[in-house]
Amino acid sequence: MTKIKKKLLLIVSLCLLAVGVFGCGSDENATYNGYTVDQLAANNTGILDELVAMSDDDLAMYQTMQDQIDAATLKVINSWVDIKAELGDFVGYGEVSVTEANGTTTVEQTANFTNRDIKVTFVYDKDMQVEDINIDKVYTLGETMTKAAMNTAMGMGTVFVMLIIISLIISCFTLINKLQSKAENKKAAAAPAPAAVEAAPAPAVPQTDDLELVAVIAAAIAAATGTSTDDFVVRSIKRR
Repeated sequence: MTKIKKKLLLIVSLCLLAVGVFGCGSDENATYNGYTVDQLAANNTGILDELVAMSDDDLAMYQTMQDQIDAATLKVINSWVDIKAELGDFVGYGEVSVTEANGTTTVEQTANFTNRDIKVTFVYDKDMQVEDINIDKVYTLGETMTKAAMNTAMGMGTVFVMLIIISLIISCFTLINKLQSKAENKKAAAAPAPAAVEAAPAPAVPQTDDLELVAVIAAAIAAATGTSTDDFVVRSIKRR
């Protein structure tokens, strides 16, 4: 337990007092907040050396001591536990890159292992205190291309699935209209037909006896002319 506590205190010191790793102040060649690239890289390699030396039991113990470890240290331990099994044996350190923007300094350090390389990233604030630590796997070109192809396939597949769903929804609208029309036609057929209106009978036209009509007309003419009806001869009767 004493050994574990000593290692824990060392890692906490490396994370929270990063400037202590750089030695006694800066030198004349410093370019990043008073520190050279080599000095900045020393913090990355120092913490990674400690992680590589830790056993699984040590790491498990640190994960159970969350109240005694700062957030940055706990994060880097959890990240290391997640990827440790894939790495293999430690080989050595690779390139170091340092960038500075808006008072924040970012240091990236590559570490080589037999199975897979990793990249350790430290982010410092303007006072050179550790803000964040990340450990990420380095993927090969083939793995990157495969991942990109899978993402593309998933994106295109999602688009096609959505188009198919939209087409099905539109087809359902057409089916709904057909079913609605069919229901309306069935309802109209089931309704009783209105009773037919009987045509009113044509008014009866009185049939007057032609001879009687002739006699009346002849009498009227005779009275008007002062003559006798014997002198009249009716040749024909035309109705208008």
